[in-house]
Amino acid sequence: MFKRAIAGSFLVAAILVITAPPAGAVIFKTKRPGQYRPFALTVGSGLEYETDSEETQYGFPFLVEYGFTERFKVSVEPSYIVVRKKDGDSITGMGDLEATVTYEFPTERRYRPGIALEGVVKFPTAGRGDLGTGEADYSVGAILSKELVPFDFDLNAVYTFVGSPPGVQLKNTFEASLAAEWHLTTMFDVEAEVVTSFGAGGRFHGQAGSLGSLANLGGAVQGQSESEGTLGFAEHLSDRFKLEEGMVLKSDGTWQAVAGWEFDFGEGR
Repeated sequence: MFKRAIAGSFLVAAILVITAPPAGAVIFKTKRPGQYRPFALTVGSGLEYETDSEETQYGFPFLVEYGFTERFKVSVEPSYIVVRKKDGDSITGMGDLEATVTYEFPTERRYRPGIALEGVVKFPTAGRGDLGTGEADYSVGAILSKELVPFDFDLNAVYTFVGSPPGVQLKNTFEASLAAEWHLTTMFDVEAEVVTSFGAGGRFHGQAGSLGSLANLGGAVQGQSESEGTLGFAEHLSDRFKLEEGMVLKSDGTWQAVAGWEFDFGEGR
């Protein structure tokens, strides 16, 4: 029995390492500059769960990230989505794929934050309807990051040029997010984030899926805003491996559960 328990523990650890997402706040949309290493490859995965009165959705985001230099990195984020309707129907398939280029300048110093710019292309790999709009989106954004002794703060601003599907005229979106990480101990952190999006993107930037993405666009076309808040926890099981989990409450009253695993193939934190 003891040997089986040990074998099971190694199996779980292996699964977590294999599916580990990239360095950074996995459960957040807010991104953090200043953590890249040259020639560092990172792969990752996570789980998102949300439900409402009509359907339940499971999102499985993945990521492949490569740092060409200490300031320049490229990431590719595909996803797989499962939507189960309350009437018994189900929809499964690939979500939209996002490719991001990020460049940091200047790096963070004692009295100044880290500053980075990013460019994002969302390729319409998801089927039009419940999984996506079927059109490409293009985003540009800026990231500010500052590390204090007990806290880390990150501020993102992203503007997205939204592709409109036939018969629907969507407005471009602007999204702002603020995230904070409180280091309680060397192994345990408390994390929080607030995100607000203005426009008609149908979903938040970087989100694997969105309940009724096209069904909700009628109101979004009018330029309505959406907000959400996240509260989560992080456990640093080693210098390279971190486990995260959290809950997201949205302004429309729905909620989402998110989890992720992070493994750093570089030098660790």
